[in-house]
Amino acid sequence: MKCATLFLLTILVLSNLEAVSCYGWKSGWELWDLEYNGESFVNEVEPWSATLLINPKIKYYNCLGTYVMGGYNVLGGTKNQYWERTYTGLPAHNQLNLTYTVYVIDSWDGASVDDHYEIQVDDYLQRGWSFSGFTNYGVATCGSGNWGEYPPVIAISTFVHSGSSVRIRFINMLNQASNDESLGIRDIKLKFVNVTTPSNSLCGRSTANKPLPNWPCSECDTPHQYMALASSGTCYECADSCATCNAAGANGCTSCYSGNYISGGTCSPCSSNCATCTGSASHCTTCPSAMFMASNACYLNCMFPLSVSESGGIAYCNSPCSGSDYAMWDGSCSSTCLPELSATTMSSYRVCTFPCSVNPIRL
Repeated sequence: MKCATLFLLTILVLSNLEAVSCYGWKSGWELWDLEYNGESFVNEVEPWSATLLINPKIKYYNCLGTYVMGGYNVLGGTKNQYWERTYTGLPAHNQLNLTYTVYVIDSWDGASVDDHYEIQVDDYLQRGWSFSGFTNYGVATCGSGNWGEYPPVIAISTFVHSGSSVRIRFINMLNQASNDESLGIRDIKLKFVNVTTPSNSLCGRSTANKPLPNWPCSECDTPHQYMALASSGTCYECADSCATCNAAGANGCTSCYSGNYISGGTCSPCSSNCATCTGSASHCTTCPSAMFMASNACYLNCMFPLSVSESGGIAYCNSPCSGSDYAMWDGSCSSTCLPELSATTMSSYRVCTFPCSVNPIRL
């Protein structure tokens, strides 16, 4: 990312950020780094220092068009070699939320030799995952081409932090050289927040729905997502018709948006006579404005002699009679309708009305 792309407002307000002039501030005090590819990534990675580089001029690796800091044959040595950068001019905060993507390249041997990585925020050290990168994950995508890599993992960390600057280190804890196994990092996002109880934590999301060895994220970022495999932390978007879901597709809904009802995992629209409904399109739970409810159906008015009451913002039609009795024009109840009156129903209510247009209507 070129320095000239920084927001003018950021330059004016944060005039003491000379050391951070090549990373991108976003709204809400969120900082992004190493998120581009090609020449822009080469510029982004330049301010990062490394303890030992095989080629002092190369800090990145191109994995099939995706650039990462580190990676195949970039970092020299083995364990305890690291990448470091300090960010300054930070806003007031008590917790740092840090997200980044980990690339597990070539022959990570997992717990058998404790191949893993670590991240250090100032003096606090957080252990990352120990992967077996070449086991059961298909074709090789990067590196030497001899092993099938574990798919990239999105790491979501929190750190108790309140300083005006922060030093970030990504530490390689692999026991072989980077032409045999290596660590790649990109898509760094730092967000400076104030929370009631700041904490240190780590969870991850596999980008390919593969099980993590431990610490999968237990929740998705939004209610409109579902986790396909709990041990992967991987979340996918629900179908547009679902408010929440537990599977892909329009029949994977667990709840619907207002004005729809769920049946067999599918959300469908309510009848135009209902504001909301449940079970079926015509089984109203609320009515549109200026309409009245009678036994889960909505009407433009309450037929005389039904009365009107309101509860919870809903206007209800009520019968003075119980059971199957008819409500008479004078408010009395009868098991039958007089011959000169017309028997009719309004939802589950039975009413005796005058056959002529003079029949009054109660509004």
